[in-house]
Amino acid sequence: MEFLRNKRILAIIGIVCLFIGTITPYFQFSLLGYSYSISLWKYWEGKIIVALIVLNTMFIFKDFLKKYIPQVFNSNLGQKIENANPKLSIIPTILVVAFVVYLTIHLDVASEYLKHGLGFYALWFGIICLVGHTIFYKRQNSIESNNYQSVQQPAYTQPQPMQQPMNNQQPMNNQMENKKYCPQCRNLVDSNAAICFMCGHKF
Repeated sequence: MEFLRNKRILAIIGIVCLFIGTITPYFQFSLLGYSYSISLWKYWEGKIIVALIVLNTMFIFKDFLKKYIPQVFNSNLGQKIENANPKLSIIPTILVVAFVVYLTIHLDVASEYLKHGLGFYALWFGIICLVGHTIFYKRQNSIESNNYQSVQQPAYTQPQPMQQPMNNQQPMNNQMENKKYCPQCRNLVDSNAAICFMCGHKF
């Protein structure tokens, strides 16, 4: 059980089986020695499953893709997946499960000549593995959640002490002590001056 919690082996098996289920025969028809197989690869159902496989791969193996193939996140969709909350990775899994259930219901057959092929069973085995991965795998969810929170929340910085303004009052007082006002023009002159240089008033 610990192996499933720490490794993404179920996710790898599930994605591989989904792809195999898409390219291998989903239906096999046989009559009087004539046999014919139908795979989903050539139809729109197969295209949707491939798209869901890509989404699951980008969500589940986001860290590996960012390290080795970062170009996959250059598109608008890739950037949304890169910045998405890791808890949203369950959405592609739910979508692929719902779509395989839809295929099973709407493409159900009741004929001795038309039977389900390897693709049908591979798809179901793949979604069982993906669901198992979602239930058991915990390591990536916890790591990515911490990384996501660290990106969303700025690191706490210790407030810097306020710088005390320089005390310029003392030099200004010293300058004022060496000055005096002229009683006639109110101009500030040197305290030792005998005459005001502005109006000529004699002290």
